[in-house]
Amino acid sequence: MTVNDNNYHSVFDPVTRMNLLGCVAALVAMALAYLTARNQRLLARPMGRRARIAAWVFAFVAFAAWIAGETSLPGIFAALTALMFGAVAWPYVAWLFRPATDRKPR
Repeated sequence: MTVNDNNYHSVFDPVTRMNLLGCVAALVAMALAYLTARNQRLLARPMGRRARIAAWVFAFVAFAAWIAGETSLPGIFAALTALMFGAVAWPYVAWLFRPATDRKPR
C-alpha cells in the first residue's frame, strides 16, 4: 500500500482504484436495472433482456472489485451498500430529470 507523507492513501493506489471501479460498476448496474424495470420513467418503454443481463454482469464486477480492493466481508458489505444506494438514488434522479409539468403533485 502506497502512503504519502500526509498518511493518506494515494489516488493511484490499487485499492483505491478497485474501490472506484466497484462504485462505478454498482451505479451502472443499478442504472441498467432501473431502466429495465416496468415502472421506470425515463424511457418510453423498458430496456430489454440484454440490459438486464448487463446489469447482473456489472453487479458481479462491483462485487469482484470491492472484494479485490478490500477483504471478503468488508468488500461484500461495501458492494451491497453501493448497489442499494444506486437502487434508491436512480428513481430520484429520474424524477429530477423529468419536466416539472410531468411530475405528479403531492
